Amino acid sequence: GNFIGMNTAIFSPSGGSSGIGFAIPSDTVKYIATLLIRDGKIVRPILGISYLESKQARALGINRGVLVLDVPPNSAASRAGMKGTRRTETGLIEIGDIITMVGDKVINAEADLFQALEGYKPGDMVSVRVSRFEAVEDKLVTKDLKLSMELQSSESIAKLSQSMNTNSNMYQQ
Repeated sequence: GNFIGMNTAIFSPSGGSSGIGFAIPSDTVKYIATLLIRDGKIVRPILGISYLESKQARALGINRGVLVLDVPPNSAASRAGMKGTRRTETGLIEIGDIITMVGDKVINAEADLFQALEGYKPGDMVSVRVSRFEAVEDKLVTKDLKLSMELQSSESIAKLSQSMNTNSNMYQQ
């Protein structure tokens, strides 16, 4: 037989071995196993932001895309001009950029963002489309912007977190 995937879980209403099985495709297993054998770790490309989970963003009326919460200084996203969510001097919340596309992939939720980035390596240049809300003459205007950025390595975030010795409950990408 041919190897088509590696079983990871089974949903079984009876608690037995029958039900719906979930597996990782063989090409993914081969790719990850090769990286682990060669490098001893998995390094993924990231934008260097933290974001709000889609379920929570929908509560704010954001029905598509990924809302950027934080853009650390000196990150690839910061250098590209991406804006995070912030509190204004008057206490109002200013919504950050909403990522709507990476390369030619449409981003509706964070799963789409992860999948889009899987086709790249750290150091690759990528085009990221964002929607940005701005106040213009007492009206809220949405601008669609195209940012170009170099993807960071997931190792850089791990090193930063260790050096800061902090636990953040924000999701990082």
